Amino acid sequence: MEYIKVAKVDDVILHRKGISVNGSLHLTTHHLIFTSPSLAREFWFSYPTIGSVFKNRGSALISKYKNHSEVRDDPLYAGKDIWSFCSIKVIGKDYTVFSLDFQDDAQAQDVYDSIEKLTVINDVSQLYAFIYTPNKAESPLNSWKMYDPLKEFKRQGLSLEGSCKWRVTDINHDYSFCKTYPSFLIVPTTVSDTLLTHAVKYRSQNRIPTLAYFYKNTGASIIRSSQPLPGLTQQRSVQDEKLVRESFNCSHDQDGLRTRMVKNIIVDARPTTNAMAQKALGGGSENMDNYNFGGTATRMFLGIDNIHVMRDTLNNLVDNFLVDLDLNLPIDKSTLNEGKASQWLKYIKLLLSSTETLTKSMLFNKSNLLIHCSDGWDRTTQVCSLIQICLDPFYRTIEGFCTLVEKDWLSFGHRFAERSGHLSSVSLFHDNSVRMSISGAANNVTQSIDLNSSLFGSFSNGDKKEGNFGEMSEMDNSTIMPPSDLVNKVSKRFKKKNTLKLTSPIFQQFVDCVYQLQNQNPTQFEFNERFLRRLVYHLYSCQYGTFLFNNEQERVSCHAYEKTRSVWDYFKSRKAEFANSTYSPSENQEDWLLPDLNKVQWWWQLFGRRDEEMNGDVVTTLDEQISSEEEKKSSLRFLTFSLDIFNKK
Repeated sequence: MEYIKVAKVDDVILHRKGISVNGSLHLTTHHLIFTSPSLAREFWFSYPTIGSVFKNRGSALISKYKNHSEVRDDPLYAGKDIWSFCSIKVIGKDYTVFSLDFQDDAQAQDVYDSIEKLTVINDVSQLYAFIYTPNKAESPLNSWKMYDPLKEFKRQGLSLEGSCKWRVTDINHDYSFCKTYPSFLIVPTTVSDTLLTHAVKYRSQNRIPTLAYFYKNTGASIIRSSQPLPGLTQQRSVQDEKLVRESFNCSHDQDGLRTRMVKNIIVDARPTTNAMAQKALGGGSENMDNYNFGGTATRMFLGIDNIHVMRDTLNNLVDNFLVDLDLNLPIDKSTLNEGKASQWLKYIKLLLSSTETLTKSMLFNKSNLLIHCSDGWDRTTQVCSLIQICLDPFYRTIEGFCTLVEKDWLSFGHRFAERSGHLSSVSLFHDNSVRMSISGAANNVTQSIDLNSSLFGSFSNGDKKEGNFGEMSEMDNSTIMPPSDLVNKVSKRFKKKNTLKLTSPIFQQFVDCVYQLQNQNPTQFEFNERFLRRLVYHLYSCQYGTFLFNNEQERVSCHAYEKTRSVWDYFKSRKAEFANSTYSPSENQEDWLLPDLNKVQWWWQLFGRRDEEMNGDVVTTLDEQISSEEEKKSSLRFLTFSLDIFNKK
């Protein structure tokens, strides 16, 4: 409460979705709330959902009206000069954009300062999830216990006892073996824990190859890990090689007999050049002279770029096409589909194309897959989980999808806290109401004002690089500090800024891919589009403890299971709200699906735009169809085995 300079401000004008209303702004410890007789419902917005905040001189309507006399005719402004107002624009990580116009500059400054202090916190325990009280519908639920790994792998067809070729190891029961892996690991029965203690040294972050999914219809498996560590000297690990070989050998046909010739694929999700460049840092990719196992295995690079590329691409979309959602200003659709922002759809297609190729390989060639990227918690998780959604109809149900996220994202250590930027940074706050230039301090660096949304903490402007003083937020303008104090404040903000280099919309990108699959196969998913949209919202809301931490160990050590609620309580208590009315459950366990790359489109509902604004009448020309088929065939050339049975029987 000591962070709140002002708890309530009256006569504030809210601009949202092109509608302007007068009302009262309330600041609580965890939410910004706007009330008005003109609104049917109060507008609530949680501080962790804030992506960027801008404080500007003049009303938000300045960018909408060229003729300011049009604004004077608006009864909300009562003939006042719009330059006499002060506005605060908020851009949410969930793409909610709104502006607040204040008549009093001092009140606007108090609100701005309060929001900054309430948003930029240093301890995860200060987040809303730790004081959230569930409603009556959620109270009886405890979705923290919904995912039982032993039960889930048994559902997949593994008994994990008797003659089963896989076994459970408790080598990571206290997370000392690998702090980012779950305590429950499945490895081949022919591999001892002693061998694992040697093999673990050869994988980045100690993330050894371990079973992620067993496809009982063909006996094929998805195994996941991080990159190996051969380095420039091409070191090898016979223990790691044995672990991979034995994992591939666990495959069997439907009669339970060992397959003579299984077509195994080692999948490196990175671009080839990136994987090779990692050698200089001690990493790299598998030397196939040691991992081809008598010609039964091959390697495939997916060419998916890293978290920084994905972050900058989405930031470009926000900066150029979503930043004016508060006023509902039109966008140039042709520019949207031709510029850097359009690369977002390119990466969605690449993920789905990779999913299609690997799913077909498991279906028709009974291929085992070992999938990794660098550390095995971003691109690896995306690809693994998308393949499972295509193969297994259970993961297309509400319970199954929640189980998949628990298993492949939460349990296997996707770094939600880092990627989501829950603790935020002062560099997301931009006070442009007073321009100032500070010279002579901080090694004679001149600091300038920057107007950029930077939703995920990186600037789209190619001239700016991470770590430059020029991209830091400006200082508090209420006082002029002496150079020594200024340097200290700059240093603190600069240090905090660096943490934003780890933010990236990786989970949102996965959910976007799921949206594409659901949109193309509407009767095969139990949940609707709103389910996915609300999931993205709660990724950032910090109302529940599910997405607050980077791995299972952190959730255990911070007592998340006892002190916070699971986000699945929210969805389960409102199941009717998120149910797909056209869902047609299948009793056929072989009811797999594949993405249609020609039907990939903008997720306009998430981005707050209309369908016709972002997608319009998309017509695929014959040349584009041929090009798409050529790309598809080209992607299959990585495989040394024929994938010639592409049509579902």
